[in-house]
Amino acid sequence: MESITFGQCVKGAWRDGWRYLCHRPAFAVLLLPYAWLSSSAMNALRPDRTPPFRLLTYVPLGVFTLLEGALFSLLIIHAIRFVLLDNDSANAQPISGPSYWRYLGCTWGLAMLAPVLVCLVLALVGLALALCVTLMIALDPTTKAAIVQHPVEARFPIMIVGAGLVLFAGGISCFVLTRLSLLHTHVAIGGTLRIREVWTDTRGHCWSIWLIQLCAGLPTLAASVIVAASGLATRHQALASLNPHNLLGTALAAFGALYLGAPCSAWLYRRYGNTLMASLAR
Repeated sequence: MESITFGQCVKGAWRDGWRYLCHRPAFAVLLLPYAWLSSSAMNALRPDRTPPFRLLTYVPLGVFTLLEGALFSLLIIHAIRFVLLDNDSANAQPISGPSYWRYLGCTWGLAMLAPVLVCLVLALVGLALALCVTLMIALDPTTKAAIVQHPVEARFPIMIVGAGLVLFAGGISCFVLTRLSLLHTHVAIGGTLRIREVWTDTRGHCWSIWLIQLCAGLPTLAASVIVAASGLATRHQALASLNPHNLLGTALAAFGALYLGAPCSAWLYRRYGNTLMASLAR
């Protein structure tokens, strides 16, 4: 089934990322002013939390975030099509084409799915724990008295359980999003939303997909760690006002998504998207 190996996916993502960089170097040059504008706009639009605080003040920031995602999605789609299709097809992709709107809807839909999954899992597991505690108190009334008499001792295991629940809910969310990760690539090259086929193609490959994405993004990850460490050192020297590390971090994230993340998604699609490619051919 897997004619493309793990190493070929990682090396192919790096090679095609470099090839796309040579094909569209202007995008790389524009990422730094893009990061500066994005960071400046975020700081300007971020509301003050001093009373009276209202959620309505987050509307301008939310609108800007959506517009920024819509603009950057154009670049990601172009990079994916450059890797999977020929250059002419990538250049001919219209801005208002159906592939773009499907990709945008898929991106926003999955972005909203993540917190919904976390809240749902937390609610279900929290309800199960509450029922267990209620049952324990019903079977042994001294349990409630012990909790009331020793609130400090009881707080620590509650915090441990709460942290475990958050990690568990986050893991479930990451699992589902990883299983659906090929959907972006499929719609970017002209496919329709095929959730069942995506779920079939990624069955048993969640860890592999996650590790390939991690290995392909190692250059950006290493650079981000260096920038973050340098930023901490500068902040320690009380030079935070002159610190450009937030700007560099935003630029690195955009560079990694465009020149490493998009080619990696294309190679994962080549390796695992058998059912999806068959549906695209029909």
